[in-house]
Amino acid sequence: MNKSAAIQKHPTLVRQRPPRRKHTTIVALSIIMGLLVSPSPVQSIRGVRTDRATRMAKVTSSFVPVLSESEENGDQHVNVAHLLEACRNYAEIMRQMGQYAVARDMENNIRKAQEFFAEAPFDQRRTLSSLLEIERASGIHRPGGVLYDRSAATGLLWLRRSLAFQNDMYSALLEARDPTEAAMEAYESNMQPYHGWALRKIFTAKFSSLMPPRKDMLATLGGFGFDEFGEEEEEATLQDLKDLVLVWRPIISHWRQTFEELDLEDIRRV
Repeated sequence: MNKSAAIQKHPTLVRQRPPRRKHTTIVALSIIMGLLVSPSPVQSIRGVRTDRATRMAKVTSSFVPVLSESEENGDQHVNVAHLLEACRNYAEIMRQMGQYAVARDMENNIRKAQEFFAEAPFDQRRTLSSLLEIERASGIHRPGGVLYDRSAATGLLWLRRSLAFQNDMYSALLEARDPTEAAMEAYESNMQPYHGWALRKIFTAKFSSLMPPRKDMLATLGGFGFDEFGEEEEEATLQDLKDLVLVWRPIISHWRQTFEELDLEDIRRV
């Protein structure tokens, strides 16, 4: 299928004025609210070996192939197929941790990107930049990063912001920071700039009162029961969390750079 055929077939690829951002507002709200649910660790038998793969190790392994080098010129690029699969795996991990709202919103945003990815020409959809260029060429977005709400670009934008929020929060946990403080700083860096006054008030209040204790949060991230989470389990979880942050960081950076270069970084408040 060539580019013009994909544009004609895909239902979102009709030149039109981007609608109001009600859907995006709901998504942004749910993403953060889901992180405030009390953690639900996987129940396991006391005395389990701590060299088993923690939840964070599984997430890390799925994201490792996302950022790769081009065989032609050695430039790095984000592989879309690997990215969407890794995000689907992470959404499933979120469900296992009891973060159902986060999982649903990730899946909704993945679906936006997947629908366009499935219709795009095979030889032009492999990298994040090439896929977004096809959608931008359809004319559904406006100059200045004004995105059509139900588009691959919007889905990928909010997926990145969600991962960036969690990446910064995990980084703070690695520094032995309190979860409330970690969440607040991550929110201020990654979400607050795109929220209006009302949403800022809601999230500030929720983060101040509903974040779990650090030990409980680490137990949940590792997949351990609260009663079995000791020093060895904490060490294993922190090491795997560190590995995840190191894998995520360059992916998120390249992801954002691609959006900015293509004038798709929608900075409007919701």
